[in-house]
Amino acid sequence: MSKEKPKKYFTLSFDDGITQDLKIMEILKRNNVYCCTFNINTGLCGANWDWVGKSFDRPDVTHIRFTEKELESGIYDGFDVAVHTLHHPSLKIYDSDIPALVNEICGDSENIRNLTGISPTGMAWPGGDTEYTDTTVSLVNSHTGMRFARGTTSTYGFGLPEYFLKWMPTCSICDDRCVELAKSFIDARNDKDMLFYVWGHGYELDIFNLYDRLESLVEIMRDAGVSMVTNSEFYNFFKDEIPSWKQ
Repeated sequence: MSKEKPKKYFTLSFDDGITQDLKIMEILKRNNVYCCTFNINTGLCGANWDWVGKSFDRPDVTHIRFTEKELESGIYDGFDVAVHTLHHPSLKIYDSDIPALVNEICGDSENIRNLTGISPTGMAWPGGDTEYTDTTVSLVNSHTGMRFARGTTSTYGFGLPEYFLKWMPTCSICDDRCVELAKSFIDARNDKDMLFYVWGHGYELDIFNLYDRLESLVEIMRDAGVSMVTNSEFYNFFKDEIPSWKQ
């Protein structure tokens, strides 16, 4: 897509489709921005992973996924919804089982479409960057409709991805450098397009008390006039310039 002049872009994504997403959306709506993609596991609707909070010695923090009925009710209306697989497995275990890989991804995509009306073109890799291989990426590229996939390794930079199916974020919302990086991003001279990409999980905002950080981040970007986009919107802007995967 041809653009008149370089822009600065900001996007967010949060994983797992859990109840804390409601508070994230409340913050975004209050600031009149919708630049977030929520990556959900429809094979785990209603699941209660109480071990997550316990693993941080915070049994009071829940990890409860929305039910199918809640998703159908329009909880994510106005926001982007993307694939996180049906059951959140390590996808590299399916490098020699293509039907299982396709079912995890395409099954989730079909459910999202049926439950929300959104047809996803992207995903977030479940479990992080140790849980897939280049073979996995190639199979996703050739056997599914996923055209972008977010990883978890921080770049601490503002460059655009080399490949959309290994799209690395600037940093996590949990990273103490997050707001400092945001200010550096705003101050940076942009003679080319730049991207600030922050990801996380809603439960982390409870565990580390990060809701104010999220709101500050959104306010910084909004007040600076940065282009606020979902992951899917950014992909659509640049899909003709950035390949999904190696040719």
